[in-house]
Amino acid sequence: MRALVFIFMLILPGYLLAQKRFVRIQLPNANALVGQFKSEDEGKIQLLELNLGPMQVLKSQIQTQDELGNSIRVEIQLNDNRTIICALHELSADQVQAISQELGNLAISRANVKSIRYLPEVAGGQAGIQFDNPHPTRYFFGPSAIPLRKGERYYQNAYVLANSVQYGISDNFSIGGGAVIPFAFFITPKWGYQVAPKWHVGYGMLAATSFIKDFNFGLAVGYGSATYGTREHNVTLNAGWGAVKQQDPNSSYAWRGARRPMFTISAMTRISNRVMLVTENWLFSLREYDFQTETYSMRNRGVLTGGFRFMGEKNSFDFGVLIPAGEAVAVPYIDYVFKF
Repeated sequence: MRALVFIFMLILPGYLLAQKRFVRIQLPNANALVGQFKSEDEGKIQLLELNLGPMQVLKSQIQTQDELGNSIRVEIQLNDNRTIICALHELSADQVQAISQELGNLAISRANVKSIRYLPEVAGGQAGIQFDNPHPTRYFFGPSAIPLRKGERYYQNAYVLANSVQYGISDNFSIGGGAVIPFAFFITPKWGYQVAPKWHVGYGMLAATSFIKDFNFGLAVGYGSATYGTREHNVTLNAGWGAVKQQDPNSSYAWRGARRPMFTISAMTRISNRVMLVTENWLFSLREYDFQTETYSMRNRGVLTGGFRFMGEKNSFDFGVLIPAGEAVAVPYIDYVFKF
């Protein structure tokens, strides 16, 4: 009898430990489930997912399963939009138990939790990285195909006069807009989807017009995006087609569709916990009028950019230069982005 009790005491801690472990499950549709393992049999796994709650996952649908240990680093967003970054130790149907460096031991009612986001201990697989890239959805101005998550939002200011806001309506759709004071305002809806572990595709538009009646400015561009890589290291190709409100030789203004597409080729790579290299390069054609020959011709133009992004968990500063292709001039670029 004593031998049975001894064996039971050896097995019980390991059993309880196994019940509280966290796992990450990759599904064929590129979605990943993160949660607390509950049980399994020959055909399925019972999981308490961070946001979806209790669920069953068929083993035949699992591409990969990663063991995350007995606690995981998460960002908890409360219903009042406050966020807490902490170590999650246990989930239940009605409570979240965690430890925060600032707040200590936490026992949060699930009724007060809006969402829970898993944060890898070492973001992007790099030593010394302590938080995820706060702005993987955009370069200096142009977008990547990586979408904002539902409820995420940010404010961007460039050159003081250019201000914009973007808001995640769902995990795949965001809407935003802004103004270049006092000249113009614009809107920027965007859709983005993860179609494979390192591939995102998306599409969107930029439409702008002027505050000033006599300024006669207008721009409308629809584009498609493809991004390869992670949130920390990626490259994006955007291809768009648009129209501009343009003056002709008799000084009248009218909308004219572009004869050729425009492209952007952009990339970002994280080189340290708080620094990222960013480049964004525009290639386009303009229909230009030569007053001497009184003829139109299409001219290929481009703008090359490169610089640094200095990051915190919620904000970033971009510093770079803009170089018009073929010109011996470099224009400084600076912007600030706050994720709120």
